[in-house]
Amino acid sequence: MPKFLLGRRQFALGAAAAATTALIPKGNGLAIDVLAQAATTGTQPLDPQSLEAKTKAAMAKLSASAQAEVEMKVASIFRKYGDRLSDEQKADIRRIMAESQEGLEKMRAFKLENGDQPADAFRAYRSEAKFGVAKEKLGEAVQKPGTAKQKSAQSKSQKENR
Repeated sequence: MPKFLLGRRQFALGAAAAATTALIPKGNGLAIDVLAQAATTGTQPLDPQSLEAKTKAAMAKLSASAQAEVEMKVASIFRKYGDRLSDEQKADIRRIMAESQEGLEKMRAFKLENGDQPADAFRAYRSEAKFGVAKEKLGEAVQKPGTAKQKSAQSKSQKENR
């Protein structure tokens, strides 16, 4: 008969799950599923009114041309994926686009010329010196194959003398 081994971590996890399940009232199964899903994804259940308020606040910070660009991007996304998105997802996409537009405007305001160098020059790490030393040692061992045999013969003779 095979042995059934249960570690302390598996036992603790099972005990916690059993205790939690026992505490759930019978009518709250659906509400707890929504909360569990929100906990696993790390987000709160989306409230359409709060999304609309956040979108309006983000759009108010933008200039007219930036607002037009946001609307153009949103229309492009909806044209491609609109039939697969819910109303809540569409509102979330509109909010995300409006909030990210402010950062884009700041980056565009920083003018660069074609010849501008980066702040830090990229230097690849090369450890050829280490490899060169290792290759030299390997080359010496290959050139002198008798040295290992001589050492083993010397150690055998020393053991026999004892």
